[in-house]
Amino acid sequence: MISRVSGKLISVSETVAEVEMDGLTYEILIPEILNKKLLTLLNTDVSFYTYHYLEGGVGGGNITPRLVGFLDRVDREFFELFITVQGVGVRKAVKALTVSIDRIAAAIESRDLGALVALPGIGRRASEKIVAELKGKCVKFALKKRPGEEGTEAARAPDLRDEVLDVLLQLQYKPLEADRMIQQALAEQPDADTAEQLLNVIFRMKKAVT
Repeated sequence: MISRVSGKLISVSETVAEVEMDGLTYEILIPEILNKKLLTLLNTDVSFYTYHYLEGGVGGGNITPRLVGFLDRVDREFFELFITVQGVGVRKAVKALTVSIDRIAAAIESRDLGALVALPGIGRRASEKIVAELKGKCVKFALKKRPGEEGTEAARAPDLRDEVLDVLLQLQYKPLEADRMIQQALAEQPDADTAEQLLNVIFRMKKAVT
């Protein structure tokens, strides 16, 4: 099982990246969302977190080992969860990843079928199946920070954030909305050190808006 490939990025096409390492060249399937980023990394050293699988073989066809690559371990973890849905194979999943992982995960958690149907290769029936099988399993992916979004508040109080997040999700707030409320509350009262204090700030701010 090949779980990581590190080396010089020598080629990037719409769906494939090639990495040279120790005289060997690895062909790695990539989702569209990575294409622009990888083009800026051409001829530099990169590391891919890879999903290794075998393609073909049914009905006497040749079996070909394939790699799907991600620049982030969490993105690979989401991909591995995504392909557990019946009918969503590896190729379909790779094709569908045209927007960031956190947006897809948020659509699943909020039952936004329209956003899922908009993904290439994902129809209405597949969207319903994805939500039915994965809702409740994608919260951490929906709250995943993109590069440059990490805040000092999150670094200081991860346990506090998780505790408050659990409460807000139980109150039927959507994951992204809950995360935004927590960020605003921490900015308002950065010295909050209990979930009760932070929730009081959140509800006070929400009441002031309404």
